[in-house]
Amino acid sequence: MMRFATPVSRYMTCEVITAPDTTPLPEVHRALGEHAISCVPIVDAASRAIGVLSRTDLLRLGQFETKTNSRGMLLTLPDVPARDVLRPGIITVGRTTLVVQAASVLLKHRIHRVFVREGDELIGVFSTKDLLLALVEARDATAIGELMSAPAYTIPLDAPLALAADRLTTAQVSGLVVVDPDGWPVGMFTQTEALLAHGVLSDSPVEDVMSPAMVCLDVRTPLHRAAAAAHAAQARRVLVVQGRRLRGVLTGLDFTRAVAGTGVIPVAARSKAG
Repeated sequence: MMRFATPVSRYMTCEVITAPDTTPLPEVHRALGEHAISCVPIVDAASRAIGVLSRTDLLRLGQFETKTNSRGMLLTLPDVPARDVLRPGIITVGRTTLVVQAASVLLKHRIHRVFVREGDELIGVFSTKDLLLALVEARDATAIGELMSAPAYTIPLDAPLALAADRLTTAQVSGLVVVDPDGWPVGMFTQTEALLAHGVLSDSPVEDVMSPAMVCLDVRTPLHRAAAAAHAAQARRVLVVQGRRLRGVLTGLDFTRAVAGTGVIPVAARSKAG
């Protein structure tokens, strides 16, 4: 029997946080932080989902606004309504869509979540974090060193925030590993930290705002144990080490690739506006 042939409804997060299309961007930013989510559907006056805004979108908009106004801060979010800057359309799957199918959709679009739709209603979210539980149950013993992305994108702990934020966008990654002078991981600088530091001076050291929370595992660690550790820590990535050296990172999309690689069943992901 094919692995990961369980419907996404078994693992999905049922609560869907939305924002009206009139919501100013700073309030969208606060909602993402308050609910610890990375993306929010934007709905119109009839409560129809018309698009999305993610941390990636806010980071891009904030950097553009800051460069335009030259205020010396890392990020300045423009005070405009969500409808003016949202990405139209929303990628969804049905509640009976299999986990392996949903993983293929995530990889195809290089996104970290799909929304689960029943009729015209959004009833859940299936993200790379939810997918971790399926990997735990599968007991996949593949060594994470075989699946990691390498090399890891790093930033020195004394680097200015402006450089760290630019590296996030130019490398098109959602997180950087903050390293000490010996190259050892001491923290993470992700889109979350970048947005939380939106009012901080851009020449401040990344150490001032980095998160010290990390999941570091040896290259030989079985995939299912790495998934369990990441899920327990609510982390989107696992740092892969060997001795005192950082070898790579197991990202959310790496976890997703491990699921989709076990067998792909064609599925039509719907992108609908309204």
